[in-house]
Amino acid sequence: MNWTDKLIDPLATALADSGPWIRVEEARNGGWLCLSGNPGDPAVNWHHLVQDGTLTHLLPMEDKRLPAMATACSRWISDGFSLQLLAWRVGSRSIFRLSRKNQFCYAKIFRRNRLTTERWKHLSEGSPGGLWQVPAILDWNEEDKILIIEERVGLNLNQQWTSGIWLDQHLEALRQVLHWLATAEILDLLPIHTVEEEIRILNTRLEVFHRTLKEPHSNVTGLVEKVQARLNSIGDQKLVLCHRDLHDKQIITSWEGGSLIDLDLLAQGSSALDSGNIIAHCKLRSEQGNPVPWESIAKILSRDASDRGVESEALVTWTASTLARIALIYARRKRHQGLITKLLSSLDDLLENRGEWQGVIG
Repeated sequence: MNWTDKLIDPLATALADSGPWIRVEEARNGGWLCLSGNPGDPAVNWHHLVQDGTLTHLLPMEDKRLPAMATACSRWISDGFSLQLLAWRVGSRSIFRLSRKNQFCYAKIFRRNRLTTERWKHLSEGSPGGLWQVPAILDWNEEDKILIIEERVGLNLNQQWTSGIWLDQHLEALRQVLHWLATAEILDLLPIHTVEEEIRILNTRLEVFHRTLKEPHSNVTGLVEKVQARLNSIGDQKLVLCHRDLHDKQIITSWEGGSLIDLDLLAQGSSALDSGNIIAHCKLRSEQGNPVPWESIAKILSRDASDRGVESEALVTWTASTLARIALIYARRKRHQGLITKLLSSLDDLLENRGEWQGVIG
């Protein structure tokens, strides 16, 4: 069965005989945004689908909410750069890879400036001892909201895992990055990611889940409500510096050292947030067939978190919240048969401390 067959009409009907399709999002102006291509392709080939089934191919340079893209590309080409559009979130942001001779960098174009340079500069000195770095800022155009950053050498963990490579050094990399963030100085002007905000995000994802799937899983609402109740009950937590979107695609390793990328959401947050993100994503990658020993990873990261004063209940709760978000999001993405059911079943086991999760966190 094609994964798009599980979507509501007119999505299922309109996408049935075309594609392949990778992802579906609700459009701000009505209808849906549908991403075509294959996993691993640049996320740029978007189409707009309206209620009557009309499917229109969207062009990046015609994105009216990102008017700086066309002029910036023209300027870069005039300066002798070759361009590759790597990612485009319609109406929100885009990412280009620029190359000229032996010079390589990335340009990120934003619709809004949300403390962009403050977030990216905060970790610019790297981790203690220099083991980990973030890409250096080469230029910031405040008027057009264009950030130019250096390219870091190496492969992200996801690229290695999907190639069938798992090394013990990968676990050590996860541990080092989490320790670095949890012990780094907090920048007071950074926003605080609160429990209330996490609950709001889960509600939004759940609403889209129900509006998009033809036959939503019957127990998903109850599971999300359990996660939200746990979030409300864990009480005040120590605030630390949080990446907030920390997973395997954000961590690059090489013989020259490690790099942490995509600092757009850097914030203050629960000391369990980033660890929970990593553990949940390792579980996801294992379910996707990657050679990731998620249980041993979770046990070790749980022990490290405990050594930093994180209570097991908080870590379980934030892991569960990420696992719930992943299940809600991946229901609108290309995936193998049964993935969402497995993720929801795993979430249930995690919340009840049974099955595959029994004794893993704590």
